[in-house]
Amino acid sequence: MERNIQYPHGVDGRDIIGMGITAVVARLDAVIKFAPATELPFMEREKRVYQRLGHHDRVVRYYGNLGNDIILQYACHGSIRQYFACQTKPVALSLQLGWVEQIAGAVSFIHSKNVLHGDISCNNIFVDHSLNVKLGDFAGSAIDGEPPLICYETSHEHPSIEGISVRSEIFALGSTIYEIMTGSKPYKELSDPEICAAYDMGKYPELSSLTTFNDIIAKCWA
Repeated sequence: MERNIQYPHGVDGRDIIGMGITAVVARLDAVIKFAPATELPFMEREKRVYQRLGHHDRVVRYYGNLGNDIILQYACHGSIRQYFACQTKPVALSLQLGWVEQIAGAVSFIHSKNVLHGDISCNNIFVDHSLNVKLGDFAGSAIDGEPPLICYETSHEHPSIEGISVRSEIFALGSTIYEIMTGSKPYKELSDPEICAAYDMGKYPELSSLTTFNDIIAKCWA
């Protein structure tokens, strides 16, 4: 007789390694994220966001919680920023193109669930064992119009929009695509006040040297 299995959060048939009369065994490649008591509002916000998002191939998988701690998919290569820092050769263009497509899909998906990330950057996009990327770290994200608990990196923050909106998310996505294609954050050589001053004057990093996505980045920054 075929069994109707009710899977826990983040678990599906691909994870099953054993099945008995009374229970099912799944193998997970997971980590536990925990924080001091002072940071529990961030943990609670992140848990709510993951529960809202459910399973999506371009979002870090959420397996549930242990008390105040949350169980998440392990990304063996760390963030994109960490991955770049470990490379001794340029990252293949085909990989960069794939990452841009994947993260754009992730951002579109979370927005469809009424979630605004609030800190889109290569520091919060994680690389799995297959070199695919997944958006994660929703500890300060906005959900259903609630104020975010964090803010963007200076190089990813829209110069004239306060707070968070789809428009501010798109601006941050443009800076993220720039970093994926160049290996560095926009204006990495400038201080935060200098970046703000440049953005206020409408001055952005030169894009003509990029092999692709020039127009898309420019439109994100417009």
